[in-house]
Amino acid sequence: MHRPALDAFKKTGEFELARVQAPAIAARSHVDLMNPKAPPGKRLPKTAVAVASAIVAAATAIGIYQPWKSLPSEEAVAASEAGSAAKTVNVDRPAPAAATSVVLPATFRPWQTTTLHARVSGYLKAWHQDLGAVVNAGEVLAEIETPELDQELAEGESLVREAAAAAVQAKAERVEAEADLKVAEAQLRRIQADAELVKSQLVRREKLLTTRAIAQEEYDTFLKQTEARTADVAAAKADVARRRANLATRAAIIEVREATAKSRRANVARLQELQTFKRIVAPFGGVVMRRTAEVGMLVTAGQDSLFVIEDASRVRVQINVPQTYSMQTKPGVAAVISVPEAALQDLPATITRIAESVDAASRTMLAEIEVENASPGLQPGSYAQVTLSMPQAGGQWTIPTNAVAMRVEGPHVAVVDERNRIELKRVSLGRDLGARVIVLDGIRGDERLVVNPGDDLVDGVSVRIGPRNSPHEIARR
Repeated sequence: MHRPALDAFKKTGEFELARVQAPAIAARSHVDLMNPKAPPGKRLPKTAVAVASAIVAAATAIGIYQPWKSLPSEEAVAASEAGSAAKTVNVDRPAPAAATSVVLPATFRPWQTTTLHARVSGYLKAWHQDLGAVVNAGEVLAEIETPELDQELAEGESLVREAAAAAVQAKAERVEAEADLKVAEAQLRRIQADAELVKSQLVRREKLLTTRAIAQEEYDTFLKQTEARTADVAAAKADVARRRANLATRAAIIEVREATAKSRRANVARLQELQTFKRIVAPFGGVVMRRTAEVGMLVTAGQDSLFVIEDASRVRVQINVPQTYSMQTKPGVAAVISVPEAALQDLPATITRIAESVDAASRTMLAEIEVENASPGLQPGSYAQVTLSMPQAGGQWTIPTNAVAMRVEGPHVAVVDERNRIELKRVSLGRDLGARVIVLDGIRGDERLVVNPGDDLVDGVSVRIGPRNSPHEIARR
């Protein structure tokens, strides 16, 4: 039966009747065909048999008469429809944030450098080393004539001798004062003895006066003598005190003159030390980088620069590390130094020291690398490139840049769970590495992340994992 006729037939009520009666009719027709000798009254007409056979064939063709098959359940039908509607997505896995490399400009600096100035004023007498000369520590570079300083030194030495002589004189006067004090003390003792004798005689005269053994005039005479001796004792004590004060004064004078002598000797020592600066010497071994000294030029102390010396036996490679990498830059971080114009390429080194502070003007932190400069080639002041291997902090992951969906709430990633359903997670992003970006927070590291997530991916949406996965996803399997 043709398809159009069959569709028209299915719309009629006879189709349902035929579908129900077809098995019985087919069975009866099968019996009639198998038993042709049956009575005519019990046999069906040939037309009915033909119609029943056609109906059975049509029902079998369209799947109506299939007693050996069962119809699919509603759950199976819903699952089939959901599977056919699920979106196919590609996924990727987070990768641990490994050490990254950054190339920064650097400058070679000498290990030591100094500018030599004149410490004394005068006229340059001679210079002995020229530009580019290799000098040793303590080697004489130039000489200065200082006539004024020489005269000051001679005057200072004379003042020292004068002060020393004054101190000696003061000491002699102290000895004399000590002797005078001893004489005064002896006289005081003698006068005190005479006063005691007169007092004793006065006491006896007083007793004799009561018995009228002596006259009143004699008693008055001894009384006056006693008063005179008492006055002499007081005068002698005052003299002793004066001489003692004089002795203390002499001691103070000695201290003053000795201090004066010491001060003048210190001034002489200062002038003698200044005389040593008449010779300009190298403070350390190095190379003369600049010479401005000329014979006969007037040199003013502390103002005129005569030589510049650099010690390049070792060099400092100074790097201005941007604030982005300052937290990862520590002493010991691996580095590779390259000088494009020189033969030096890929010299391994490590960060020696850092400033521990970011410059507010440039937002960079100064870092230094020490490099031995045994062979020529590392010239101070030249440009270099330093490749730093920046270690990442623990617990950080990198994900593909195209796995990040920028939403109103912030950056999100679409995660496929174990039931192949979408779960949106908000993440905190770190440094952009180009094809990948560092995630600071928001993922554990074992998620399946949808690549190029669309706006139609919301929480709970079912998806299918596509066959085209990233190397990170393939490596996890």
